Amino acid sequence: MIQRICRLLKDELLDNGYEYGFYLNGKTYKPDMSNGFDEKFFDRLLSEYRIQNPRDTRKAKVGTCNDIVVLMKAILDEQNIPSKIWLLHDRQCGKFHTVLTFYIDNKTIYLELTPQSEKPWYGKEIVFDNEQSFISEYSKEGCEVIEITGSVVIGEAPEFVLSRMDQ
Repeated sequence: MIQRICRLLKDELLDNGYEYGFYLNGKTYKPDMSNGFDEKFFDRLLSEYRIQNPRDTRKAKVGTCNDIVVLMKAILDEQNIPSKIWLLHDRQCGKFHTVLTFYIDNKTIYLELTPQSEKPWYGKEIVFDNEQSFISEYSKEGCEVIEITGSVVIGEAPEFVLSRMDQ
């Protein structure tokens, strides 16, 4: 069952042309890193970006980590597979990442499918015995693991990140 559900998610998101960026009011925004950090894109991300409807993410094939986990959750919801959305906050580096876990056969599964991920575990499911094992693994080295499922609202700014940025 775990492999079947992971394949379902991978079939949609892995090597299917998804790119990092966002879709807003019929327009696609992607960072231009050809001259280094794209400050204009980042400013737009902080001020204009809203959590996308999964239909828009699929249509535009563009999304942030927030949008990808919302799409993954929608796919899992269709299969009646319980899932949760988490914010990983690396306080030392000031970085944030949104991930999703889902629950099958009394196991907690984490599958990283965010576009342009450079993580060595990209596209590989990581199976934990339980949710606490997942939290413990990602809490190492000062990373805060915060369950945000109820805070992720389609059409709204990602306050779960924005509110922590200056902490």
